Order: sequence, then structure tokens, then C-alpha cells
Amino acid sequence: MEVLRKKLEACLQILNSTNAGDANWLNDLCALLLDYSTLVHSSLCSRKQNESSELVCLCLSQILTCIRQVENTMKMSGGSSHSASHQNVYFLDRIRWCLKRLLHLHSEDSNGDALTPERSFLHLMDATLDTLALFTSYNEENSDPLSFPQSHQEVLVLSKQLRANIDLILSQSLGFANVALSQDKRALSALCQKVIRECNAFQVECKVPSASYHSVLKLRAMTLEQALYQLEDFINDALLRLVFTCFLDFDKFSVDKIRNLLRKSTEDDAVADEFIADFDVNIDRATQIGIFAISFAPSLKMKTMMRSCLASFESLDTSLIPSLQAHGSELHSDILEQHFTEEVAKFKAALQEIIDSRALLGCCLEILSSGISATEKLFDKQRLEDLAQVSLILIEHFQLEVNRKGLTETKNQAGEEYYAQFIRILRECKAILMCASQVEPQRILKRFKILRTILRKLHGCLGVGQQEEKHPNPLEPLLVVETSDPNGDNADLTQFTRRGGSILYDTERRTRVNRTKDNKLTANTLDIKSEKAKPNGNVLRRESLRTVMFKRQNIAESRKMYTTISNQSTDLEITDILEQLTGMSNGYFEC
Repeated sequence: MEVLRKKLEACLQILNSTNAGDANWLNDLCALLLDYSTLVHSSLCSRKQNESSELVCLCLSQILTCIRQVENTMKMSGGSSHSASHQNVYFLDRIRWCLKRLLHLHSEDSNGDALTPERSFLHLMDATLDTLALFTSYNEENSDPLSFPQSHQEVLVLSKQLRANIDLILSQSLGFANVALSQDKRALSALCQKVIRECNAFQVECKVPSASYHSVLKLRAMTLEQALYQLEDFINDALLRLVFTCFLDFDKFSVDKIRNLLRKSTEDDAVADEFIADFDVNIDRATQIGIFAISFAPSLKMKTMMRSCLASFESLDTSLIPSLQAHGSELHSDILEQHFTEEVAKFKAALQEIIDSRALLGCCLEILSSGISATEKLFDKQRLEDLAQVSLILIEHFQLEVNRKGLTETKNQAGEEYYAQFIRILRECKAILMCASQVEPQRILKRFKILRTILRKLHGCLGVGQQEEKHPNPLEPLLVVETSDPNGDNADLTQFTRRGGSILYDTERRTRVNRTKDNKLTANTLDIKSEKAKPNGNVLRRESLRTVMFKRQNIAESRKMYTTISNQSTDLEITDILEQLTGMSNGYFEC
């Protein structure tokens, strides 16, 4: 442990004594990190510290990401070392944060402090249903005396554990509902209320034993179990719908479009603020999607990749847009934009690998069908263009080898044939939209109906294959459930509002947002009626978080912060060491 601390302290010392005229500090830092990775790999494998290894992997992944950005910055600065060091402050601060976090992990008073223990939606739901199974398995004629709780006190203890788990499930469900599509919010609210009612009813029966105690508890447990299944199924559906919207919005509200808007806008232009608010909403959505995806990741490597992307989003959240608003350093904003674009690409690829192919196809089929139905009533070219973009997400999905394998394993390779047809008709759909003004709407719709037919065949031929048997479907929708509950009271849900914790960094925005949520808890909790829904499905915040943190009257000060640049030379020779370190990190301590 002491050896690990010394390595980390040496890394911090290099960062704190960085000489702008000497490029060797980065080489030395990478060499020390390689030594640290080798030592910590052996240490964590021998002690089987799973939670600690996850934090070490996350911090090392973030350090590697930042080091690569530092190297790119030095190259982009054209040999100006001092200029590069100015642009690198953001990345160096993140490296320091991760090194200090690792130092605390290896300290004697950390008590094995690491990432928050696994309390994901999936694990909480499984634990709750396992506990309920003790009650639902009861049979008066042939019951197993070892399965049902032996005493009233044991029933009360289990009831208390159930309530604690359900509170966390509702917290995460409402955290997701806050960023869900507007059409899914009310249904999620009603389902959460139903779970609360059934849980309360179960707890009431647990407190007072009666002549038919076991049978009544079995009935209450079964209704609570059904409510939980309905909530889980609907979240699976809503989550997939949100994935499509989130992917499309990464393009609709891109950093480049924000930069162009800010260049053309005045300091009090509401259009730019609204666009930035949409950008913020999409980052929040990506974070919620990622949190669920981590639960279903098939390996520690995939979990770490997803956590690292979310941590990068978290850090960029208070730096990227302000750098564009400041207009002080085009190089700095370009570097941050490039970093953001790379993280988005990694996030998409990781999510595409985690999501089940058949579930994704089913959701796309649902979106395509509803879009065609709406266009038949009122022709809208933009809606059809959006449907084409949604279909392109499937093309991206099957570009991954692990997903393409599912097509080749279908009977008589029908999946490959239907997929090829799908690509061809999608091209026709995009081509006919380009000359939509010269073509009758019915002819355009006919191409999309053919696209839907082929997609339905592709979805049907995949079936439940060998891959799905090995890995339970991570985000698969099951049944559409009845969720109408007009008499539901949203006030019952205020205590379950998720306190959004950070993935890695305690940023200014996260701290302020959490404080704001606490101060306005009752007013903001699923206040569906007061939220302003937009045509693209986004729900704008009442006041953009970005403009709260970074008021336009502070732009002059921020511009000044990004303008001090001078020229010196630098040279980098760290590629070999960095590749070794990346290779060590990619092992992810799996012994």
C-alpha cells in the first residue's frame, strides 16, 4: 500500500512542478503510471477488492483519456509549449483529481472506500423480487416451512428491507422519469404510485398477524410483485425510446451548431439559450441511460468504458459551453469539442454493444409504425427524415461485430438477407425524400411502409438465440402495461426524488443542481403540467442550468481568462509508454 502511495505522490509531484519548456515531464508521468498500474494490478488481484478495482479502473481510464488530450493539445498548439500548458489546465486538473482519489483509496483511513456499492436498478429489483418470493411461494396445503419467515419479527425485518429497496428503486425510477420523453412521464408517475400503494398495503398486513396471516401476505406480495414487474417493463420500453431520441439529439444539438449560434447571436439572444438548454437536457438523458447501461454491462471493461464516458460528460458539463461563450480561445474550445465528440462516439459504441439487438429492432419498429401512422393523417417531411435517421441507428448497431454475429446465426442466414434489403430500401427512402417536392406523398409513404415490412421480418427472424441465453436481455421491452391512474397523487413521490450523485467529479454544476433540487423538492418533482414540452420531445428546464451557472454578463470575464498565450517549443516522445499503459489498463484487473 505504501509503495502505491509513493508512486501516486511522485505523479502528483511531476504535475505540480511541470516545466513549460520541458516535454519530458509527460514521459516521466506515463512511466510512473505504468509502474503503478503493474503494482496495483497484482495488489487488487490478490485481495479480490472488486469495488476498489472498479474505482482504480475508472480513475486510470480518465487519466489515460486526459493524457491523450494533453498530447494532442501540444501537437495542435504548433510547438508552443506555454500555449499548450495553458490549454491543458483543464485536463491536468482532472488528472490531479483522479490521482488524489486514488491516494485516498490507498490511505489507511479509507476503509476500502471506493465506488458506491452496487445498488443498481437491476440488482435492487432482483433482491426485492427474491424477498417477495419467500411470501409468494407459500401454499397452505403443501408449504415449505423453511421458505416462509418463521416468526412475526422476521416478517417485520423482511418488510423493512423490502421498503428500503423499493425506496431506492423508486428513487432511480423518478430520476429517469425526470429526463424521460414527455409521453412516458405520466405513465412512470402512475406506476411509481401503484408500487407505493401496494408496498404500503403489504407493510400494513405485516404489522398485524391474523388467522389467515400467511395467505393475506401471499396475496399482497403477489400484487406488489406484479406492480414491480410492470414498472420494470415500462422502464425498459421508455429507456429504449429515449436511446433513439438521445442519439438523434447529439446531432441536432451539436457543439458546432452551438458555436455558430453564439457567433451570430447577441448577448441576450434567447434562441442560443434555448439551444444550450436542449444540449443540457440531452447530456442529462445520456447520463441516465448510461447509469442503467452500467448495470447490464457484460464485463468490468465495458462498465469502466461507460463510467469513463459519463465522468467525461460530467467534467465537460461546466467547461465546454462556457469555452464557446467566452470566444477567447478557439483552440481551447476546439480541443474540448474534439474531446466531447470522442467521448460521445465511445458512449454510443458501448451502448450499442450492451443493448440487445432484437429489443432495439422492436423499439425501432414501434417508432416507425407510429411515425407512418401520424404522417398518413398529416404529411410531414421532417417527421419522415427523422424516421430515416432513426433507422440509421440500426445500421450503426450492426456495424459492431458482436451484433453482426446475431444476423449470421439466424436460420438459413435470413437475418443477413433481410438486413441487406433493409439497407437498400433505406437508401431509397432517403433518396426519395431529397426530391419530395416533386413526388406524391403516397409514393413516399409507400417506401417507408416497405421499410417497415422488411424491418418486421428482420425482427421476427432474430428470435431468442444463443447469445440471449448467455446474457439476459439488458434493455428488452416485454409487455406494454396498463398505467392509467388518474387519481394518483404526485405528492407521495416527493420523498423518492433521486439525489443525483456524481460519477467521479464533484463539479460546480452538480453541487448547485443538487442544492436547487433540495430547496424546491415539492415543486419540481414530476411537475408534468408545468413543464414546457417541445416538438422534438425535449422538456426544457424552467431556467437553463447553463445560464444559471454562467450568466451572459460574466462573458467578458471569461473571455479574459482564455486569452493569455505565448510561444515556446515542445517535443513529445510518449507514444510507446502510453500504449503500454493503455494495454495494462485494458486488462481491467481481471485475474
